[in-house]
This record gives sequence, structure tokens and C-alpha cells, in this order.
Amino acid sequence: MRILVAVDQNPYSARAVAQVAILAKNTWADVTLLGVQPRTASKSESSDLSSSRWHLDHPLAKALRGYREKFLAHFAEEDCPYLQRDFGYELIEIRKGVWEELYVAKSAKKNLKTRIRFGNPVKEILAESQEEESDLITLGCDHTKGCTWKDGTSVPQKVVNDASCSVLVIKQEKKVERVVGCLDHHDVSQQSLEMINQMVTLHQAELDIVGLTGGEGLGEEVENKMITILRYYTARHIQPRIKQVEISSLASFIDHEAQRSLVALWMGKESMLKKVFLQSKVNKLIKMSKSSVLVLR
Repeated sequence: MRILVAVDQNPYSARAVAQVAILAKNTWADVTLLGVQPRTASKSESSDLSSSRWHLDHPLAKALRGYREKFLAHFAEEDCPYLQRDFGYELIEIRKGVWEELYVAKSAKKNLKTRIRFGNPVKEILAESQEEESDLITLGCDHTKGCTWKDGTSVPQKVVNDASCSVLVIKQEKKVERVVGCLDHHDVSQQSLEMINQMVTLHQAELDIVGLTGGEGLGEEVENKMITILRYYTARHIQPRIKQVEISSLASFIDHEAQRSLVALWMGKESMLKKVFLQSKVNKLIKMSKSSVLVLR
């Protein structure tokens, strides 16, 4: 699993890093912490970019170093898969009958990168996710200002709109007691089911799986799919509840649940949800919900 954490220098980014660290403990994911410096920097900042001061003193570089330490602090040193470990000298047979004492260093088992890109934050986040073939983009936001970043831009909404992978938008620190999964009954990926599993485990939350109806109950095909999903989670010691929601009531149902639960929406290219839950409603959900939002692809 590859996770891209998009950050700036604000407290909501620190919250995102902390949650990803817990998620990474469960998944042993490769993680990239990405900061984006707009090209519209002041002259003084621009001069810093070409000097050693950029690497040492610039606020974004300092923030990234701090986030890396915050991430690593969630792991016991002896168990951390992101640390290089030196094991000293060992006798190693370099060819048949010839042994040499060599200094052996064991590489980290998983990658933890910190990167800075320059340009438009949304474009650079999406470019990084494409280049790294990320499975999940995670970013926080200021929930008091409609889920924006520091300059008031709607970075999270735009990333969700255009990302080709799943996106987790992390809101304020609060206890998530329930995850509500709205899944496509015809086409949902194994990776999406696992992502919801990780959210339930991360928050030690209960799980509701939503079955969409046309007002006449669950059809046979939908019911069979729901049974398959139920078995998937039961095998992982999760006991989800099945909820039936009419398609015409989906938007109001999600609006209500988003005030108290982490909502996970399957919005793949062929998803039926994309047809009944338009992008404008997704943007509203991200902007207005009090809990985090997971958009699955």
C-alpha cells in the first residue's frame, strides 16, 4: 500500500500525519509526506529556494521534518519498519572458500519519504500521486472554514474531484464511533473493502453497510452482494449492520450520517453512486461534514 500525505504548516496537517502513522502501523504502507510551495513566493522566499537556507530554515522544510519525527514517534524503535539499522561487522563469504569481514547495514523494510514540490498545490499533489502510484491520498483541512487550507483555497475538494485513487479527508480530532460505507452493489474493489476495514480498525469503530433500494426492498442481486460483503467483514471479526436506504433519500441520509460518522463512498468510474450522488454533493459533504470523509476508487 502506498499512502501520500499532503501537508502544509497548519495543525490539521499534523492531525493527518498522526492518523496516517496509526494506519501505517496496521498496513506497513510506504508513505510519502508531501509539502507544496507555491511559485508565487515573495522575493525573499524565492532567493531562499536556491540556497542552503531553504533546506534548513524555510518553514515548510521545518514542518516536514517535524511531521517525519511525529510519524516515527508512533513506532517503537526496535519495531519501526522505516528506520535504517546498522549491524556492524560480519564475516561474509564473498566467493567460494573466501570470507571477508564486512560492515553490514540493513535497509529499512518500508519507505518513508519527505518531499517538496513547487507550483499549484492541487496539481502537484495529483502529479505526485500519479508518479508514486499512490493507493490513498490523505490530507487534513480547517473544518471551521468549510474544509479549506490556510489561504482559504478548497484544496481537499479539488483533490477529491480529480484524484484517480482513494482520498481520505481528515477533519477535527474527535472520536469516530461509526463508519458508514456506501458501496456500489455491482462493482466494488477488494482494495476499497480493505480500506474500510482499516478505518474501522483505526478508530475501533462500528460499521454500517448501506444497501440502496428503489422503495421495494433489496433486490436479489443486491442482497447477494451484501451477503458477500457481510461475509468478508465477518471473516475479519467485524460485525457490520446492514441498512436499507432508498436511492431518492441517499443525499439526506449521508448529510445526516456525516455529522456523527465517518462516511465512506465508493465513487469508482463505473459506480452507480456517481450517478445518484453528484460531484456537487460530494463537495458539499466534504465542506459541511463534521467527521472525516473517505472517497473510494
